Amino acid sequence: MNASFPTFTISILPILDKFSGNEQDFHRYVSDIVSTRIAQLKLTDPFSRKALRAKGQIQQLTAFQTLLHSVDQWNSSQALEAVIAQNNKEIVDLRNQITELEGQLEALRHHEPSTKIDIRDKHLPTFVHLIHQLQDLVLPDERRLFNFQGQSAWYKLVSKYFTHDRKPIPIETARNYFPVQKENTSKAIDVPKNLKVFKIILTSPEPGS
Repeated sequence: MNASFPTFTISILPILDKFSGNEQDFHRYVSDIVSTRIAQLKLTDPFSRKALRAKGQIQQLTAFQTLLHSVDQWNSSQALEAVIAQNNKEIVDLRNQITELEGQLEALRHHEPSTKIDIRDKHLPTFVHLIHQLQDLVLPDERRLFNFQGQSAWYKLVSKYFTHDRKPIPIETARNYFPVQKENTSKAIDVPKNLKVFKIILTSPEPGS
């Protein structure tokens, strides 16, 4: 073995002298070093001056790796290769997941408005009052106009698509206008009476009229 792999053998002799584990541990350790070094060399730029030397080293290390496999009575090399294969599979899966997420992000950006609708002056509560009325609207057939559960869609709509006096509306501010149960929170904001300036009314008293 010394004649066939002089460079690598000399480099591992100091390790052998200092290694305190058993033969199986040493075999696994050396196999790991060889596999790692081969992987590193394969990353060498094929157009660099080091490419030819790297190719020769890969051939030597691959031959040495074959020898390690032939004397592997514990199947440690196969276990290592299985780990590497699993890691490579996970890398591929993660790359595919990233590609899919990038596609989803691009789709979301496609539906994002270029500008938001601005609510003038002090009239954020006025707009909120309109939404409160929308929530309570009932059709002539006595069904609610909007079918919804909870308040999150409403306050997220306000925060995401509107600004107030050209300033962003923090989602917590919007949330406080739409508490699920006002008596359970001290942060709930009531719309002042002087800002309830619009009233939505039913114009068709009967279905189809």
